Amino acid sequence: MQEQRRGMLPGSPASLVLKAPCCGCPTPRRFEGNGVLRERRRIQVTGGGSYIVTLPKEWIRLHGIGKGAEVLVALEPDGSLRIEPVGVHRRRTVSARIMVGEGWDFWRIVRRVISYYVAGADIIEVVFSSVPGSQTAKQLREFIASRLIGVEVVEESSSSIVFQVIADMTSLPLEASIKRLIKTVGFMLEDLIEGLRHGIRDILTEVDERDDVVDKFYMFISRQLISVLAGYRLPSEIGLNNLADASIVMTAAKHLERAGDHASIIASTAIELLDRGVNFSQGCLAEIPPHLEEIARHYQLATSTFLSPNPPRADEGIERGIQLKKKNEDLLKSLTCEREPLVMALVRRIVESSRRIIDYNIDLLELALNRSVLHELLKENPR
Repeated sequence: MQEQRRGMLPGSPASLVLKAPCCGCPTPRRFEGNGVLRERRRIQVTGGGSYIVTLPKEWIRLHGIGKGAEVLVALEPDGSLRIEPVGVHRRRTVSARIMVGEGWDFWRIVRRVISYYVAGADIIEVVFSSVPGSQTAKQLREFIASRLIGVEVVEESSSSIVFQVIADMTSLPLEASIKRLIKTVGFMLEDLIEGLRHGIRDILTEVDERDDVVDKFYMFISRQLISVLAGYRLPSEIGLNNLADASIVMTAAKHLERAGDHASIIASTAIELLDRGVNFSQGCLAEIPPHLEEIARHYQLATSTFLSPNPPRADEGIERGIQLKKKNEDLLKSLTCEREPLVMALVRRIVESSRRIIDYNIDLLELALNRSVLHELLKENPR
């Protein structure tokens, strides 16, 4: 059992990155590491006061450029300079091969494919040590195509399947991806309330199934951010204003994905209760839909504040979240109208998932504060 990864290494010579040298560090003039050529060069000053540094001959030869050729110089968020030849596609295809060993079940294969997708691989080849059953191959094709944005089967034989990511992550910028994830979870909460209040099983089923869409956007956002952090993409290519925002956005996406998971849990649990004849429009359980409405409004506050960080509003939202958690505890204590143990266990699951959504709302508001402070520091302390 083994997995092989090949393709572009972060910082490969498709582009040249110049970083400020460490003062006093015993850095050699020339060395190679991780397949990347590095040189230490002195800055020269012309008579007109301009600063000049020469470019490595290897890099010039690699791109077939010379005197008079144009290059693009980009200032990176970490203070380094990235130099790219104009008109030359910087990014190389990143490929991965998964060798499926004896005893691998379907889900083990799926986990590997998803991991490589999130890590930025463009082509993922799954090679089987023995001929898989037609049903397994079909199931794998359908599952991956339905769970990952822009992935298609481009080649298939009796012993392998090749997936290729055809979606260009620059066509759906990071902010648009986050907004779609936010809207999807928000619509899940709205429909969840509607389905509970009127006891409509079909609506609750749709909410439960929509969790797959949430997962797709979460994994796509993860892929975008990791591709930047790995050096496959420039931050500007996915619409990221500064690299420091990446970890905050990644964490926020995870909180949104988890909130969607718990909306799905509430929907599936409500379906079980409806099948047992439990009604959410009367008795003590009638308090649950209005409580979820408050949580949905709090979610809207949290997500809008994250997108447009505002410290006072974030503080207000956090305090409101603490109040909602207390109300959630009180609600659980008051739900004594149902005596059947199994029914009460299912009701408690709904209230517990409601509390978890409140927690994720508060987490988003705290991230909004972090984001606001980060932007303030970057503005006041430019590199």
